[in-house]
Amino acid sequence: MKHPSTFAAIFDLDGTLLDSMRSFNKIIISNLEKTGVSVTPESMETIGVYLLKKFQAPQTNSGIRLIFYIFWRIGREMSLGRLKAIYFALNCIRKVKSVYENAPLFPDVKLSLSKLINHGFQLGICTNASRKQLVETIEKHGIKEFFHPDALISRDDVLRIKPDPEGLLMAIEACSTSPQHCYFLGDMPVDILAGNDAGVDTIGLTTGLVSKAVLLRYSAPSTVVDSLEQAISWILASRNLEQDL
Repeated sequence: MKHPSTFAAIFDLDGTLLDSMRSFNKIIISNLEKTGVSVTPESMETIGVYLLKKFQAPQTNSGIRLIFYIFWRIGREMSLGRLKAIYFALNCIRKVKSVYENAPLFPDVKLSLSKLINHGFQLGICTNASRKQLVETIEKHGIKEFFHPDALISRDDVLRIKPDPEGLLMAIEACSTSPQHCYFLGDMPVDILAGNDAGVDTIGLTTGLVSKAVLLRYSAPSTVVDSLEQAISWILASRNLEQDL
């Protein structure tokens, strides 16, 4: 039996480390409004719930086809006709690349990662983004060195993306630890569902597309917080570790 050598924290990417989901929201809202749809907080929650249900189902598409289908289905969920939904999806896709090129890290990312490293944590990422997007993002923002090189898991590394725990279990194994000594942080219910199935403590963040209410309604996180800084404080407190090391 492998004995854990350390604690580990595995992170989702978009909406958790990378502040991309607000831009994603803006793309959706602006293009819906161009089609004459009035966007309300309730309709944005509808979109978040759709994304949850979509990623709970087995995926037959990937890459640009998956992204197009998601945008098209969002259009349909918002009562657009088939052709208008296609127009909406194409307009959204044209702007997606710029979201990833221009999205910043959340301001507390580097400090938060440093705190965990100073306490001996191994760090990883488990994302439904492509490996290219993952590597380019962490290299561009200068955080690649924080993570175990074998614990960087993208959709290209697994047969089943989140909410299946396959990728998360791969990251845990790469960190030479056990689920009982690991935390998974994410902004969507699919992250929490994957973490729960993997047997780790799960932390939901309200920094992405969905609210605390949606996180609690469609998954069962160990806790829900409003920032990465709060998440790290919760992790350290749960292990009785010093906060300001």
